[in-house]
Amino acid sequence: MANASGSRPFRPWLAVVSLVGGITLALAGSPAAGQSLTLTTVSARADTITCPNVADKLPEIPAAAQAEVDRNLALLNTQIAEANKRLVTSAGEGGPNFVQNAILGPLADKRTATINRIATAIGRVAARPELQVEALSTCKLGGANATAAPAPEASASATPETSDAPAPEGTAQTITCPSVADKLPAIPAAAKAEVDRNLALLNTQIAEANKRLVTSAGEGGPNFVQNAILGPLADKRTATINRIATAIGRVAARPNLQVEALSTCKLSAASTAAAAETAGPSADDFIDIQAVSPVQQPKRVASSGTFVSKCGTDQEGHTNSDNVITAPGVSNGAQHLNNYVGNESTDAFSTNESLAAADTTCRISADQSTYFWPSLQVRTGGQSTSVLPSAVQLQFRGNATSRVTAAPRFLRLVTGDAMALTNSAADAPADTATDAPTDTPTDAPTDLPTDVPSDLPTDVPTDLPTDVPTDLPTDVATDVPTDAPTDAPADAPAASADNARPTWSCTGFTDRLTDKYPICPDGSAVVRILDMPSCWDGQNLDSADHRTHVVFPDENGACPSGTKAVPQLRMTLVYANVPNTQPEGTDVPFALDGVASQQQSPNTDHAGAIEVMSKQLMNTVVRCINSGRRC
Repeated sequence: MANASGSRPFRPWLAVVSLVGGITLALAGSPAAGQSLTLTTVSARADTITCPNVADKLPEIPAAAQAEVDRNLALLNTQIAEANKRLVTSAGEGGPNFVQNAILGPLADKRTATINRIATAIGRVAARPELQVEALSTCKLGGANATAAPAPEASASATPETSDAPAPEGTAQTITCPSVADKLPAIPAAAKAEVDRNLALLNTQIAEANKRLVTSAGEGGPNFVQNAILGPLADKRTATINRIATAIGRVAARPNLQVEALSTCKLSAASTAAAAETAGPSADDFIDIQAVSPVQQPKRVASSGTFVSKCGTDQEGHTNSDNVITAPGVSNGAQHLNNYVGNESTDAFSTNESLAAADTTCRISADQSTYFWPSLQVRTGGQSTSVLPSAVQLQFRGNATSRVTAAPRFLRLVTGDAMALTNSAADAPADTATDAPTDTPTDAPTDLPTDVPSDLPTDVPTDLPTDVPTDLPTDVATDVPTDAPTDAPADAPAASADNARPTWSCTGFTDRLTDKYPICPDGSAVVRILDMPSCWDGQNLDSADHRTHVVFPDENGACPSGTKAVPQLRMTLVYANVPNTQPEGTDVPFALDGVASQQQSPNTDHAGAIEVMSKQLMNTVVRCINSGRRC
């Protein structure tokens, strides 16, 4: 998706370095080794673009504005990186004013809009800062010896590192590292800023190592990569992970992290066509749905109603490879294609403000939520083609043991694990095979309900169902919080080490869920059932790992102590247009689009949502569920 300026921000593989007096990004000719977020000497081309630092001009940021401010600070970095790339690729173009008119001018416009969004975000909950917007927006060319100052626009809650940072295009291998964020306990509020900075630094280290992997191709002997790249990366990660543990240990019990295991990274097959031919789904990733046992689950008796929002099937073609929840401000942060329904503007650079101002594909215009999931691809003759679901049902459901309360506007929700193949291997003992999905019902999450529809036809309509109310009541409560803070409390529940969940089924068999791709009988269609967590901590819209602020109910369907039940979103996707042919070897009928290193494993299925309903609509959802109605 394009950003507000109409351009598509580029995520370059350029090292960010700290220089006194402005933010400077080293260009493609800069040396990769030794670059980090600490003071570094730059050896670059004759010109780089430098811009005034914005972060250090801000007042203390209110917790309720922190997430939006952080996203926009990250966007400022992306804009500079994009401009520096343009500076390189356009060398020799235009006349004497080309750089000013084609690069610096548009960059200033983007920065002006972004800085104003930062001021607006703070101004909603505190005094609006009086920033010198024009001066802060104006960037300039700096010579190769411009070596002076500040760190990149740093946020107090930067995006946590992921287990697999993307490599530059065209590489045959990528460096993958174990995820650290999901191994941490609940992060005390007093330690959160320092922990987030170090989690972001882990990402930078992986990106730097992947860049070094490209620029050093063909160098050294057989141990070059280990000695020159992986070894130094492990040393950096060890120091960073220890800093994270120390930060938590200052205000709570120091976490006992497996530092050596978490620091050790490896090479994995990448995204080239040759690698894809040998590292992808196979017949072993499929199972006959009739061989999967049904799962018995507790019934929802305390709040048994449902509410369905009809938002289509992405007929509009709203797709991108971003993930605004786990990688805000990062173009291609998902590293695979996502389909969207609901909010029409969603991309990596969306903010609460932009989402609230956008149109929606939902029939009820008060639902501007964004709902997204990885694209499913049909594979024929070695070619993969993305297909849309033939039906999408977005159903909000109750809780087994309690009534539900209204969820806050802009609540971030994620389910599943896009890196399940890597993460499960990292979590397992060295002598245990962990990359084979299981089809036994004993390891299925115990909070998967059984009241899913079992009679969905194969010729389903494009949106389900038809009984959504259009005359929403006006006498609903108006006290739903919209400005919940984003700093997780010290007693927030810890995230599970294994976030993967079985999602696959077939029409007529939806009480059977598996973490393998299903082989459906004739007359039955492939189904994906993606349940979101529904036990909210009552305070935060997001958290460092994007999970601890809202978690799943326990095996009895009850929410953990310290959390409250909110309407649970279930996304049911039906694919009547996917072939049911028997897989043979690597000749398989369909597979998820996914991160290259995950080999399109069915266990990596996941989804995300940002709830952007009006107070009136959210309270209508709550009333329907708590009264046992089907709305």
